[in-house]
Amino acid sequence: NIKESKRIITLKYFNMTIQYLQKLRDNNKMDGFTDEGLSLSEIAQLEQLCNNGNPFPQVLKELLFLAGNSCNYLDYSIYDSQQELQSEERLELQELYGITITRPYFFVDLSSVGLPAFIFLDEGDNPPLNQLENHPTQSNFYRRTGGTLQTLINSRIQNYLEGYNPF
Repeated sequence: NIKESKRIITLKYFNMTIQYLQKLRDNNKMDGFTDEGLSLSEIAQLEQLCNNGNPFPQVLKELLFLAGNSCNYLDYSIYDSQQELQSEERLELQELYGITITRPYFFVDLSSVGLPAFIFLDEGDNPPLNQLENHPTQSNFYRRTGGTLQTLINSRIQNYLEGYNPF
C-alpha cells in the first residue's frame, strides 16, 4: 500500500540526515525502478567488515542508506549484496594484479569494466573519488577522478533528467 510505503520511507529518513546526496534522495526512481537502501544495522555490519568498525564517511553512509542494495545511477554489477561486491572485487584485485590495498576503502561503482571506482575511507566525509588504473601495480594502482561520489551521482542524475543515459 502506497500510504504505508511513504510512512516507512518517512520514518527511515528520521534515522539518517542526508547532507550530501539530497539529489539522489529526491530522484530515486528511474523507468519504474526505485533505489533500495540498506538498514542502519546493515551499514554497521559493513563498517565492521570494511573499516575496522570505524564509521564510514557521511556520503557513503547516505549512499548505502538510500541505495545500497540497488542504485539507478551506480553499477553494483551482478553481486547480491554490498558485502559480496566488496569481498569479490578485493579478491579479483588480488588475483588479477597481485594488489592489496592496505588503507580502508570501498568500491562504489563498477560501470567501467575492470576499472572500478572507489573511495578511501580515511579522507573525510565527502572523500575524493578514485578509479583503478588500466594496468595497476602495487605502487601505482589508482588515479583521482577529479570529483567525489557526490559529484558523480549528481552528474548522472542530471544526465538522466536531461533525457540522456546516466552512464
